[in-house]
Amino acid sequence: MALRADAAFAKPEIYEALEERGAKYAIRLPANDSLLRDIEELLTRPVGRPSHKPIVWYKGFLYRAASWKTA
Repeated sequence: MALRADAAFAKPEIYEALEERGAKYAIRLPANDSLLRDIEELLTRPVGRPSHKPIVWYKGFLYRAASWKTA
C-alpha cells in the first residue's frame, strides 16, 4: 500500500497508522522557517534561461515538529 497526500494530512496519528500497517507514504508538510532552512540550496534558481519543463527537486531528511513523538 502507498499513499501520497497534501499538507492537510500531515498529522502524527496519520503517520503512526501508516507506519503500523507498513505503508509507504509521501505527505507534504506545511512550510515553516525550519523546513525552509533545510531546503535553502534547492530554492536557488538555476543560471540561464528557464526550461519549458518544470524542474522538480527532492531532498530526504529527518524532521520532527514540536508536537510529534518521533522524527
